[in-house]
Amino acid sequence: MNKTPLYDSHMRSGAKMVNFGGWEMPLVFSSMNDEHQAVRNKVGIFDVSHMGEIYIEGEGALEFISRHCTMNITNSKINQLKYAHILNEAGGILDDTIITRLSDDSCYIVPNAGRTPVIFDWLVRQGGEEYLQDVSQETVMIAIQGPAAAGLMDGIIEHKVSDIKFFNARGVEFNREVMDEFDHGWPLGDTPLVQRSGYTGEDGFEVVLPAGSGKIFWEQLLSIDDPPLRCGLGARDTLRLEFGFLLSGQDFDETRTTVETGWTDICVEWKHDFVGKDKLKAMMEVEHQLLRGMVMADKGIPRHGHDIFDGDKKIGQVTSGTRSISLENGIALGYLDPGYHDEGTEVQIDIRGKKRRAKIKNPPFV
Repeated sequence: MNKTPLYDSHMRSGAKMVNFGGWEMPLVFSSMNDEHQAVRNKVGIFDVSHMGEIYIEGEGALEFISRHCTMNITNSKINQLKYAHILNEAGGILDDTIITRLSDDSCYIVPNAGRTPVIFDWLVRQGGEEYLQDVSQETVMIAIQGPAAAGLMDGIIEHKVSDIKFFNARGVEFNREVMDEFDHGWPLGDTPLVQRSGYTGEDGFEVVLPAGSGKIFWEQLLSIDDPPLRCGLGARDTLRLEFGFLLSGQDFDETRTTVETGWTDICVEWKHDFVGKDKLKAMMEVEHQLLRGMVMADKGIPRHGHDIFDGDKKIGQVTSGTRSISLENGIALGYLDPGYHDEGTEVQIDIRGKKRRAKIKNPPFV
């Protein structure tokens, strides 16, 4: 399995490690409940270096990536982030990604763990080889998430970053120890990149920097007075699900379209041409399943793959489910047939052979 540059630190901490998308990653450091609550109420930090980083540069590079995702990057401002889907010709979702414009002719995209080779190869086959460079193995990404994230960041890197707007980024000179190890051949910039973004529903930042300086920054976060809690993939999943964020390979794959996920208003700019656009428009004209949220009315925890019923009629399937730590109740996402999309509609989820009542609830759940 792949290992992030922070792997040795995780092993020293006694983290419980799991295989996630081909990467050996920490599932939990202390307890999932404590880590979840730290992010909701104060601040937690995540190693998200398993996410891909594909650097795209050259004359025509922004036009190229715009043709191959649902958002138009040519009209992005420099240092602006956009959430986009990358589709195949049938409109199926190859992956979702964040795309950050870095300059007049460069950007970088963040595919999901395990999907980076797929997306890289897809873009090469589309004629983009001259623009592409996979820098995933040499990059660390650390997420600092929670209501106290801005104050922590302003203090530790000795520069104010709390004025960065949501879904924007800035190259920032860090402290001497970090910059002494900074690889200035790293293509994403001459300084670490601080982005106001995250996957938890809370305020926070994702810091992107070369591996050597990333390891130092991680240890600095852990060595400050009242350090942030280290958080694993378990808490990251419960946090993202409480806000209804999609998980690649679980809430969608190549058999699903952006229209079915219900995210077209967020991640599709219709005024530019992109692969799969005609298929999405056609899907909007016909009845289709739709990804909806559900909150349990009966006791029970829904899980991925559980069938959804209206009496004896199967009407859908759960894609993501968990016990919400914030609500102390079961929540889920799942695809439902037409006629069962309205908020408040009652359905039943088959949990271990027993049908448990749930109600449709549009995310976020908290």
